[in-house]
Amino acid sequence: MSHQYDAIVIGSGIGGGAIGALLAHEGWKVLLLERNKHVGGRCISYKRNGCMMDLGWHFYCLGKVGPLQEVCNRVEMPNGIPWNDLNGTSYIQVGEIQRKYSKSSMFEVVAESERDNFSRLFSDVFTLNDEELDKLWYVPVKEWVLSYTDDPMAYTLIESFVSQYFCVPSDKASSAEFIRAFRAVMSKRATAYPSGGNFSVAKAYIEAIKHYEGAVLTETPVEKILVENDAAVGVRTESGEEYRAPVIISNADIKLTVQKLVGETQFPKAYVDRINELTYSCHGVMLRVLLSEKITDKQVVIYIPDEQSPPCKVTEEMQQGRVPKLIGGCFGSPSNFDPELAPPGKQMITSLHACPEDIRDNIDEWRESLMRSFYAVYPEARGKVEKVWVDPPSLIRGMAGETGAIIGIGQTVDQVHEKRPSQVSPLKGLYFSSSEAGGHGIGTELAATSALELFDILVPHTEVKPQAV
Repeated sequence: MSHQYDAIVIGSGIGGGAIGALLAHEGWKVLLLERNKHVGGRCISYKRNGCMMDLGWHFYCLGKVGPLQEVCNRVEMPNGIPWNDLNGTSYIQVGEIQRKYSKSSMFEVVAESERDNFSRLFSDVFTLNDEELDKLWYVPVKEWVLSYTDDPMAYTLIESFVSQYFCVPSDKASSAEFIRAFRAVMSKRATAYPSGGNFSVAKAYIEAIKHYEGAVLTETPVEKILVENDAAVGVRTESGEEYRAPVIISNADIKLTVQKLVGETQFPKAYVDRINELTYSCHGVMLRVLLSEKITDKQVVIYIPDEQSPPCKVTEEMQQGRVPKLIGGCFGSPSNFDPELAPPGKQMITSLHACPEDIRDNIDEWRESLMRSFYAVYPEARGKVEKVWVDPPSLIRGMAGETGAIIGIGQTVDQVHEKRPSQVSPLKGLYFSSSEAGGHGIGTELAATSALELFDILVPHTEVKPQAV
C-alpha cells in the first residue's frame, strides 16, 4: 500500500465518512483511518442476540431532503441510503394522555389562556426574516420562549424539541439555531430512519470512498498527527506506520485532536484555551426492549411525564444524583421501519434518555425507572417483554472511542455560529469535519453539513486538488 495520499481522514463518523466520500469523488487519493473494528462513530449498528442495534438510536430529521442525502447526491450515489419515511404513526404523550403528534395536539396541553401566545411563537418561527434571526444567535431558547408565554407546559413542549435536537438545556441552547432547525423539520416533513439501522448512513459514505478508489483501514488507531515546518503533513499509527498527505482531516474529538494527536504547543495559546473550555452535549442512556410479538404500529412516541421532564434533558433531580420515578424520552420501534431489525414475529422498541455522565453505580435504579416509563407508554407490552438491555454512556466511550456525549460539542449560545470552532485549524494542513466544527443542524446532519462546508473550502470551483509532495 502506498503511504502518500492527497488527504488523510482520521475517524469514520458521519463527518469523516462524508468528507472522505466527497474528496474521493473529486479524484483525490483518500485514506480513512478508523481506530475501531466498526465504522460509523456514534452511528454504528451491531448485532446482539439476533437483533440489529444502533449505538444511539435516533431519527434523521431531514432524511432524503437534507445534508446526509446531499452528500450521496454529490458523489453520484443517490440511492446509497435506504430511507424509510415516517408514515404518520407518531404520537406525543404528556402525563398519561397520548395524542397523535400534531401542532393541534400540542396546543391542547397548553393552558387555554396562553394558546394565542403559543400560536404566535409558532407563527414567528416561520416568518422571522434573516435580520431578525441574526439577533437571536446568542439568545437562549428559554429567554426567547418566555418573551411569548410563561405557561410551564408551553415552555416544556419547546424544551422537548430543543433537548431532542441538540441535547443541551434550553437555557443554554441558541434560539436562532433552534428556530432554523425547527423550521426545516416542520416545513419539509422528511424525518426518516434507514433500513439496516443507523449504520446504513455511514456505510453509504464508506462504500463511496472505496468506489472512488479511496482506502479505508479499520482497527488502525492514529497515535500522532505529524507536524513539520509548522504544518500537518501526515499521521503515525499506534503500530508505527506513517502515512503522508498535505491535508489531514480529523473526525475525532476536537479536544483529543488538539491536546493529544497534535499537541497544544503547535497552536496559538488563545486557540488552545478556547478548545479546552468547550463544553459537550449531555450524555445518554439507551433502553432496548425485545417483545415476543408485535404490539404496536406506532413508529415513535415522544414521552413527557410532567412539565419538569422533557425528553433528553438532564433534570435537576438527576444532577443531584437521584433517579426520577419516570423519565422523559423518545420511544420508537426500529422494526416498524425495517422488520429485519428484530427476529421474525418479534418487535424491538428502543428509547434514548438523557442522564449524568456516569450511572454505573445506580444502573439498577435507572433500569427500573426506564421500564416504568416504558410501560407508561406501552401498557400493552406487559407480559410480552422477552429481553431488556440498558446501555449507559460508557458504551459510547467503549465502542465509539469518544466522550460518551450524545452529539459532541454542544450547540450552546457560546458555541454556535461565529463562536463555533471552524473546520479550518490554525495549523496549516489540519482541518476538522464533524459535529464539533462548523456546520449547522441536528446531530448527524450537523456533521454532514460540516463536511459539505469543508469540501467547498478545500475544493473551490476554480481550483484543483493540492499536489502531494
